Amino acid sequence: MWRFGWNPKRVLRGTDKEALLVPAGYGTDPLTRAGCESVRQGDLRAGLTLLEDTREDPEARVYVVEALGRAAIDTPGEVAGLAAEGGDEADVLLWLGNALLARALRNPGATAADRKGFEAALAEARIPLNGALRTRPDDVAPWVTLQTIAMGLGADRDEKDRLWREISARVPDLLPAHMTRVRTLSATRGGSVEEMFASAGAAADISPEGSPLPSVLALAHAEFLRGEQKRLVAEGKSNHMAHMSLGRLHGEPAQELFEAARHWAEHAVPHVRDIQAHHLFGWAFHRAGMSDAARWHLNAVGRFTCDLPWSFFGAPRAEAAHAMSELGVDPTAHETSWVDEID
Repeated sequence: MWRFGWNPKRVLRGTDKEALLVPAGYGTDPLTRAGCESVRQGDLRAGLTLLEDTREDPEARVYVVEALGRAAIDTPGEVAGLAAEGGDEADVLLWLGNALLARALRNPGATAADRKGFEAALAEARIPLNGALRTRPDDVAPWVTLQTIAMGLGADRDEKDRLWREISARVPDLLPAHMTRVRTLSATRGGSVEEMFASAGAAADISPEGSPLPSVLALAHAEFLRGEQKRLVAEGKSNHMAHMSLGRLHGEPAQELFEAARHWAEHAVPHVRDIQAHHLFGWAFHRAGMSDAARWHLNAVGRFTCDLPWSFFGAPRAEAAHAMSELGVDPTAHETSWVDEID
């Protein structure tokens, strides 16, 4: 059961909270974060050990290789060299593709020239990933990364659907794949509001008991509001006025989110994306003015912050800290000793 209630201590301001928050990009568990720290210090074999341990767990494999890709963002050549040192070929190619993707995403391109470079970098990342899926055809992880790359390249609908079929045939309830699918079906990417919400609803319907997969419903709402805010800004409104014009989530959509989140909370099974799901639901309930529910979810994230959905509306750490400040959430309430290792 959800245990709502608030016993405020010293209330930190948003700027104070922002300094305490730690990005979740290198993982939110001690093992993954320690492996990423080792990689950043030059011990790339530690990354291969992590990947080897995830081969039977698709959720963990996608989660870990994304984190390792960020950890090796400046050393993709060294990752590639692991194959010559006896590293598993499929693991090395998968990791290399994610490192190249992470490097491309560091500079998505503000100008036409930058955009051309960005697209070239994404295309480069596809090469090792295609090699990985040929080497280990049953592994869903390369397909998930290719799905992200297709979104970045603005691939046509046939290509997006092809990748989605490949993923669904292997792991139909993979949370990061559903998150990307929802985003690729948004109106700003050539889909429609109806398709996007239908995809999110279908994901919630097939969610295994206790999985955080229903949180994609909150992501769909964030993607919709982001698109609407962009539209209003394009029509001449300031970002602030556009944000204010959109108002709150309310009515049946808010109630649907509440029921989905409550069911998950009551039956939750530990999952590598739990903190991501708490951020999605926390953002949604804060936006809906459902303070108790928002506070419960944001209390659960501790000091970790995720880009989604906060990055849709500003700097993610600042946006999350602002919401926590308004709700009276103390990020240090569940302090752990390893959180600062690779802030």
